[in-house]
Amino acid sequence: MADEHRVKRQRTDSDVDADAEHKTPPLVRSTEYWFDDGNIILQVESTQFRLTKSMLSMHSSVFRDMFTIPLPADEPTIENCPVVILSGDTAEDWILLLGVIYPKFYLGGCPSARLLAAMSRLSKKYDFPLFRKDCVSRLKQEFPTILKKYDKTDWNFIKSDSNTFLLLISLAREIGLHSILPQLYCSITTLFPNKYLPKILDPADTSLAACDRLACLLGHTNLLRLQATTTLAWLNFNVESPPIPAEDCCSSSDCTDAAKAIFISIFSPEAPSQLPEIWILNDWNKEWDSMLCSTCRRKAKEIYNVGRETCWQELPAAFGLPAWEELKSLDFE
Repeated sequence: MADEHRVKRQRTDSDVDADAEHKTPPLVRSTEYWFDDGNIILQVESTQFRLTKSMLSMHSSVFRDMFTIPLPADEPTIENCPVVILSGDTAEDWILLLGVIYPKFYLGGCPSARLLAAMSRLSKKYDFPLFRKDCVSRLKQEFPTILKKYDKTDWNFIKSDSNTFLLLISLAREIGLHSILPQLYCSITTLFPNKYLPKILDPADTSLAACDRLACLLGHTNLLRLQATTTLAWLNFNVESPPIPAEDCCSSSDCTDAAKAIFISIFSPEAPSQLPEIWILNDWNKEWDSMLCSTCRRKAKEIYNVGRETCWQELPAAFGLPAWEELKSLDFE
């Protein structure tokens, strides 16, 4: 009899929150990409896009093949349009891609890294060959495998922002574009070490996969060692005949003091929390010119520039990656 009079537990606020957490969000129609003459509806997450089969087929072989398959007679429709649910995609990615398929203005210039990532991801999955080719071309031109091309590139093909490097590292892994990874890792560890390395060391941060975190940390240590025997070898004072001052230097004491001052400025940052600078791919610092005599300057530059070539060849290995040629052969295309 006791069971017949069991009191039902009162629902609490936490129960309501749990229900809301597991509740499927309502379907919404895209305000930008719901065309009255559309004849196919793509559903991505909770967003529906009403588009035309002809436009999708023109760009994508996957959709072209899909639309050749007859639909079952009892297939559910919305406004007489069949509905295709695309699993694993994000509505944000599709909005960015559709902005290219249905442009409101000429794209031109440099697309953002976020737009490029969406186009690369979806064009690979659904085989949009022209879009994929353009994305891969931009990435390879922005991050070439040849030093002379690197020297001529300065964000000519992609618009850079604060999250560009982290975003593109994850993208390169996802779409199999391995040849751009050394430069991306190098950018994090040499250009912005005080910004990115603390994030990489933070276990709560999920910006990068574990393998990419390890590569960056390994690379930072390896590059510090590499520059000591390459680009900055002219600052080596721990040998019997240091490079500076040069044999025919006209002011040996001044050039020795200048070289030591440069050494301190690189390896002894002003703030204790700052990491030392890495000079492996940077251009020669023109401020050093006025600090050295013409003879020492010429010798130091020669050592520095030969060192850059060596560093470039060793760059992939510094991050635990294969050599440049093998990385290129591993690219998905």
